Amino acid sequence: MLTDEAKILEQISRGNDEEAFRKLFDYYYPKVVTFLMPLIRDENEVRDLAQNLFVKIWLRRASLSKIHAIGAYLYRMCRNAAIDYGRTHKIKVPFEEPADEPFSYPLDEEYFARERQFQMDRQVEKMPEKRKQVFLLSRKEGLSNEEIALRMGITKKTVENHLNAALRELRKITSCIAVFL
Repeated sequence: MLTDEAKILEQISRGNDEEAFRKLFDYYYPKVVTFLMPLIRDENEVRDLAQNLFVKIWLRRASLSKIHAIGAYLYRMCRNAAIDYGRTHKIKVPFEEPADEPFSYPLDEEYFARERQFQMDRQVEKMPEKRKQVFLLSRKEGLSNEEIALRMGITKKTVENHLNAALRELRKITSCIAVFL
């Protein structure tokens, strides 16, 4: 975590404290790039998007003192930028906008928990039917792999394969979100 984050945000919001902004940039720019790279997969585009996000922050610097968790704020900006980029360039981005959650301050760990759960639920809904069913029987109903195999009439190995594939998909979502924690 960036030490004295609140102080740095306050310094930036008061005016043209470029040194404080540089600290913020140096700490979060690699996280932004790390988050966007597997989604966009074009290094030049990712670096442009990351630069643009920090330009927006600089232009809106007067409101930075209202932000209590800059990591959550940047995560939200990155996610929205990736979604917009996906729409514009017609590529699939695994994040979707929660329909009932307006952007508000402060964003914190609770926001990340809700966001992670929302994105994971959306990803589970998109899974092929058998994979989704195996995952839900395992994680929601607590059945063993053997019990799932018997209930669904498939082999235990097939159950394991479905679970591994489901968990691989979900790890992509959680690892992206974890960048900003």
